[in-house]
Parts: sequence; C-alpha cells; structure tokens
Amino acid sequence: MVTPAERLRERLALEEPILVEAFPTATISREHNVVLLPAQPLPPGWSHETTDVLFAIPVNYPAGCPDNVCTRPDLRLANGQMPANNQGVQTIAARQWLQFSWHIAAGDWSPSADPAQGGNLVTYLLGALSRFDEPS
Repeated sequence: MVTPAERLRERLALEEPILVEAFPTATISREHNVVLLPAQPLPPGWSHETTDVLFAIPVNYPAGCPDNVCTRPDLRLANGQMPANNQGVQTIAARQWLQFSWHIAAGDWSPSADPAQGGNLVTYLLGALSRFDEPS
C-alpha cells in the first residue's frame, strides 16, 4: 500500500521538471515540502527589486491546493508601509518569511493525474506571483 508521503514524493518527482522548465531557479525542498523561487524580480512599487518567494506544499497535494505565498520578511511597499493581506512574519523551512494571504478559488483548482495538465505547482506559482503585480 502506498502511503500519502510516498504519493506526494512521486507526484513532486513528476512535477519538478515542469516547475524547473517554467522557473529555472525554482527548487522543491522535500525536507520541508516547500517550493522556493529565489531572487524573483518585483515590479515598481515595492521596497526591493527582488525577493525570494516560497510556498508550502500541502501533504494531500495535489488534491489539496497550496495556500498563501511568502517573501523576504522585510518586504514593504515603496512608501515603507506594510503590504495589505499580509499575515505577519512566519518561520517556515527554518527561515523567517512575510506571509501573504493568497488563495486559488476552490473551483479553479483542478489537478489532473497528468501533472502537465490542470492545476500544478507552476499554475499555483504563476497565480501567487500575480499578487505582486499591483503593490498594495
């Protein structure tokens, strides 16, 4: 019988090449079940030109959709204010991160047995990165 942890490990092995093709610097930490995208460029309106981006992979992935997105803990708006919809600084994968509330609507998350089809780590990351398109 395949355990949930083995199923997740198998799925991530299938999705990793898809993720790296779309985001060559992205990595999956299987130790912490997170995706890390280092030095992601940010549009004007933020306090930094780039930020590391992280999101957690739920243990029931892909049935369970990732939720929230994190950045460097000192990210602010260009005017120095805290961004909207932040949930404060969290410790994830042994680092401090500023966590943003960002979700895919339940009806929009439709993973497939074929990781290249339907919802996957790339589709989640693309959506999560859209949070930074309009600084607020």
